[in-house]
Formats: sequence, structure tokens, C-alpha cells
Amino acid sequence: MKKIWKSLVAHVREDFNAKQYGFAFLLVAVVLALNYTYDLNDIALKSKTGIAKFAAYFLFYSIPYYLTLLPVHYATKVRFFKSRTFWIKSLSGLALLSLDSSVPYLREWVMLAFEPGVQLWAYKVIVNLVGIFTIVIPLWIIHNKYDRENSLYYGLYPKRFDTRPYFQMLLIMLPILVTASFLPSFDKQYPMYRASEAHTLLGVPEWFTILIYEFAYGFDFITVELLFRGFMVIGLAQILGRHAVLSMAVIYCFLHTGKPLGEAMSSVFGGYILGVIAYETKSIWGGVIVHVGIAWMMEMIGFGQAVIR
Repeated sequence: MKKIWKSLVAHVREDFNAKQYGFAFLLVAVVLALNYTYDLNDIALKSKTGIAKFAAYFLFYSIPYYLTLLPVHYATKVRFFKSRTFWIKSLSGLALLSLDSSVPYLREWVMLAFEPGVQLWAYKVIVNLVGIFTIVIPLWIIHNKYDRENSLYYGLYPKRFDTRPYFQMLLIMLPILVTASFLPSFDKQYPMYRASEAHTLLGVPEWFTILIYEFAYGFDFITVELLFRGFMVIGLAQILGRHAVLSMAVIYCFLHTGKPLGEAMSSVFGGYILGVIAYETKSIWGGVIVHVGIAWMMEMIGFGQAVIR
């Protein structure tokens, strides 16, 4: 825990610039205010279909990402906007994020491929596993083209990594999550798995459909960490240096605009901290352990509360 704190303090001391950070947080505040006042996420993004939905997400992520980097570009000697590699990699990352967020035609395909009683379960499982095709494989191709000698697949295969601080963080979080589970908002949200006819129609016990769903649910967090902390931080740090962290944290917040306001606001700070950890350790597994661990703990607590009630 002390190492994490020291890394965070050292990063902020070296990277912090009042104008750059102030602009980034002003941008986030304005977008969050507009989104939660006028439901922009539903109107401008979720209501779209097909390629139009992908394009809407691409603009939604790209504009704040490059706006965040604009004052950095002109305030430092790092002229990354003139780098062809920067544009190829950043646009590729934003395109993959937009594709993973929009998954054009997936819902329509699920409705055609599965009978009604299975569709919801199948969609939730597939949408969590689709990152294999929208993130993992494309990033492997980009890695082999641009970063084979400079990173171990964007932190997925670190040389050395101490897991203890992150499991300690989970132990600290456990009583907080148990306490939060008694709130009505927690009961409404968790567990994320919803009972359905899927197991009956598939001819398997319900524990099997629960297990498949929870595996897919956890896997989605690995692909999120690989893209945000792996590619957007470790992969772009060779060009952006420490500035890769703040720009990543901004669009990570935008990823959460469809969730409760408190979660969207906290994602800025959570994303920033996990970004610093990835930058310093050259590993994404700190974020994976924390992310997946908290998600699965909330699921187990949610199932436990459902049994008690």
C-alpha cells in the first residue's frame, strides 16, 4: 500500500499542472452536468443503432480525449500531435473502445439466434465476452506492429508484479461493500445476474448459467483494463509520457456516463489511480485484481442478501 501511495504522490508532483488538470476536470464537470440533466447518454448514444451508434460513440470519446491533450501539447516540448504513430495508435484505441461500447448489430443477431427466454442471458454473456474480438485480438495485432520490443503486451505479461497490495485493498473494501449492500440502491443493482428461463430452456442447472454469466462479467473487466490502463497508458506512454494517464482518466469517466452520477464521478479518480499504477509498474494486473475482485464481491454479497431476504 505504501508503494502505491508513494508512486501516486511522485506522479502527481511530476505531472501536475494547474491549467492542464483544471481544464480536464472542467471538461468532465461540464459533460457530466449536461449528461445527467438532459440524459445525453440515452439520447445521443444508446438510442442510435448500427454504424451510426459506433460513430456517435467515436465522437463522444475522441473529442474529450484530444481536447484534454491539447493544452499539454502546447504547454510542453512533447509535440505528439506531429507524430504519425501517435495518431495511428490513439485513433485505433478510440475506435476499438467505440466498437466495444456500441457493438453494432449484436442485439439484432442475438434476437435471431436465440429463443426469447434465452435472449437476455445470451446477450449479457456475449456482450461481456465480445472484447476478445473488439479489444484483445486487435490490440495483439497493433502490439506486434508497433510495440513488440517495448512492452509485454501492454502490461498483460509483466516481468515482476507484487499482488499483495491489491488483495489488501480488497480486504479493506469488503466491510465497506457489506455495509453498502443494505442500501436500497445496492439491492436494485446487485447481483447483476438476473433470474431467467435460460437454464430451463438450455436444459442445464441454474448454477451453470450463473457461472457462465459471472465468468463473462469478470472477463469484461480484464479487457477494460487491457484497453485503458494497458494500451491507452502503457502503450501510449512511449509518446505521451506521464500525460497518457490524465487523458485516459477523462475518457474512462465518459465510459461510465450511463451509470449513477456518483459512480461516474468516482471513476475519474479511480481511473487516474489505476493509470498511475499501470504507468509505474508496467502491469495492468493491479487494476484487474481490484476491478474483478470488487465486482465479484458485490455479486456474492448481492446473492447473499437475496437469500437473506
